[in-house]
Amino acid sequence: MINSSLVMPVIAVATVATVIFIALGFLPRPSRATAIWSAGFAIAMVGAYVWLAHEMLDSEPLRALGSALVIAPMPLMWSGLRAYRGLERQFVVLSATFVVVMPLFLVATMYFGVYGIGFRVLFSSTAVFAVLMLVELVRLGPHLRDEALPLMAVSAAFLVFALITIINGVLVANGTIGGADSLQFLRTLNMIGITVYITCNLVTCLLLTTRAGDTTLSPRNTFDSTVRNRLNRAEAASDPWWSLLDIRLDDPDDIRSASSSAGFNSISERFGRDVDAALPADADIEQLSATRFIALVPRAQGGVREVVTDLLERVSTIDDRQPVPIRMSASVGWTQVPVAGYDLDDLLASASAAAEIAQRAGGNRWERVRETTP
Repeated sequence: MINSSLVMPVIAVATVATVIFIALGFLPRPSRATAIWSAGFAIAMVGAYVWLAHEMLDSEPLRALGSALVIAPMPLMWSGLRAYRGLERQFVVLSATFVVVMPLFLVATMYFGVYGIGFRVLFSSTAVFAVLMLVELVRLGPHLRDEALPLMAVSAAFLVFALITIINGVLVANGTIGGADSLQFLRTLNMIGITVYITCNLVTCLLLTTRAGDTTLSPRNTFDSTVRNRLNRAEAASDPWWSLLDIRLDDPDDIRSASSSAGFNSISERFGRDVDAALPADADIEQLSATRFIALVPRAQGGVREVVTDLLERVSTIDDRQPVPIRMSASVGWTQVPVAGYDLDDLLASASAAAEIAQRAGGNRWERVRETTP
């Protein structure tokens, strides 16, 4: 029988992880990804309590069921990552099928006297999803490296545990070690590993969920209401001297890969200071991410051109104090109300498209949306 001192941490961690993620992740930011992750945490929690029931009742089928339930949700976490990335194929049905079939499979092995083999098969097959999860985490990109790191590390450790499980099974089959002692060792290792895995999974999923998106075109809070009010009043007064700027640091993923977390944070903070220093005091500025700003500037075309030129020069100037000795640059998408109109959403879309053109052209430049002649 497993030492109960190892069971209680699994129960505590699984319960706390489920409560925290639902309260801080799913409820404030409901989405397909957070719903899938919440289900995964909840299933692992149920498995932990089933494990406790085995401790109290000394029921072998409950032990098998609990052991499977705490491992089986891993495919759901993988499906949640695919949903987070916005992929069309998320394989939720496959993951849910695994969650249902594998516990039934492991319980069935109890009645056929092959539980040791069944447990090793379950653990080894789950390692396939650990590999798939590593692939999805890498595909999140360098800008999410810090958030993905805890789950990447523990998924890699899971592969090591799976290899140990396979080697252990081979040694048992050869008669090198005893089957009962070997299985007891695997159960203890499994319980310790599950505690660590749930914790790291919670950290990564919660960081990904609560992280502000980089690609949204919908500014929030006071900026949104203030800018829309200014544009409405400008339209009523037929005031054409308003421009929207979409300001982006060039090659943020490359900078992130070439620097440490602290170094990248220092670079992004400097970029923000450059934006604040270059834009006029009466401009409305919103930071969408560490490397992207939008700003509504009340200036004529010539005045905006001077502002943008000064901004690009500031960003490209090498600072002796910067942690990464590279020359930075920025791209600016520039649109005006006579071209895109006074609707904020139209201005945002127009400026965003111009900024993308500037970046594709090599960066370190601005692209102004011009009126098309009929």
